[in-house]
Amino acid sequence: MNLAAEKRELQSKIDSLLSKSHLTASERKTVDGYLSRVADIRGTEDRQARLAEETRKAFPANEEEHRAAKFEGAFNRYLRGADESELRTYAPLSTAGVPIPQGFMASYVEKLKSFSGIREVANVITTQNGDPLKNPFADDTAVGERLNENDPVSLANPTFSSKMLGAYRYSSKGLQYSTQVLEDAGIDLTAYLSKILARRIGRLTNSEFTNGGGPTGVIPSITQIQTSAAPTAVTVSEIVNLQNLDEGYLNGSVYMFSPGVERALKAMVTANGEPVFEEMRTGRVLCGYNYVLNVDMPSSLVALSKAVAFGNFKHAVTIREVVPSLLVSSQKYGEFRMMYAAMRHDQDCQVVDANALNVLQQHA
Repeated sequence: MNLAAEKRELQSKIDSLLSKSHLTASERKTVDGYLSRVADIRGTEDRQARLAEETRKAFPANEEEHRAAKFEGAFNRYLRGADESELRTYAPLSTAGVPIPQGFMASYVEKLKSFSGIREVANVITTQNGDPLKNPFADDTAVGERLNENDPVSLANPTFSSKMLGAYRYSSKGLQYSTQVLEDAGIDLTAYLSKILARRIGRLTNSEFTNGGGPTGVIPSITQIQTSAAPTAVTVSEIVNLQNLDEGYLNGSVYMFSPGVERALKAMVTANGEPVFEEMRTGRVLCGYNYVLNVDMPSSLVALSKAVAFGNFKHAVTIREVVPSLLVSSQKYGEFRMMYAAMRHDQDCQVVDANALNVLQQHA
């Protein structure tokens, strides 16, 4: 029990005894003992407060760093025992859980990217709440001009547009874990939970961000579509032709396809048995551009599938996310001596500039 909780409990006992009309000698002695302990606690709290203030003055530049470290420690105790007492100092509690600290967030997001091809290359905006978010952008492909000495400057305004981003509610589903087993086995609880939660949410969100579900989906939103000559094969020229974008989009552009299509492209050989895309054998490079894998795109080259996309996803695709929160409970499955945890991570994904993307659709 921490000092604040002990002080509240002692004060409650003192109030209960003093509410009596008459106290016995034993009860008066008990009250005196309680009052003495409360005084000791207050003295300890005052000393801790003075020490914290002196530390803050001595290391002003590290104040946020100290606070973050304390938050991390309080959060770790929350994971292991649902201890909310100290965590309330650093993060608001609700029925949905608590915002996760930077350390856990970094571990979680890094693992989330590994299960989400879209998130790996999209522009991500993080907000504190799920209110509708207006995301303005400009599409400017105008060319400058050369003027004679007395020529006036002409006007060419960019086209401004905006997308309204919402926040679809995504959950990891709940999971049980035994703190005793984890501690005995020497398992890093933060890494263990962040990997499981990221895998669950990453699999769902990438599927919907890619093909639609709650969000519209990136692939269905691409309006610039090229068609292959064959239903189950592609040519070098078809892959290269996807690079037919405005020059301003090419810096930072990447290809995107599934691991199955990656294997198909690696297996393509010339009449002499040499690999068609030799650079793919040594790195994730295709026709001069990097590529990323997305398990939710078509697994093979089949008729009518949109199997290969290309473009500047960082410019074209925006993911809006609300700071994720984690709910931990020691009571939900307390009779089984198990802890309970569930992550909530509200997000939305939209194509804000379709001109920055091309997709190759297989012939019927």
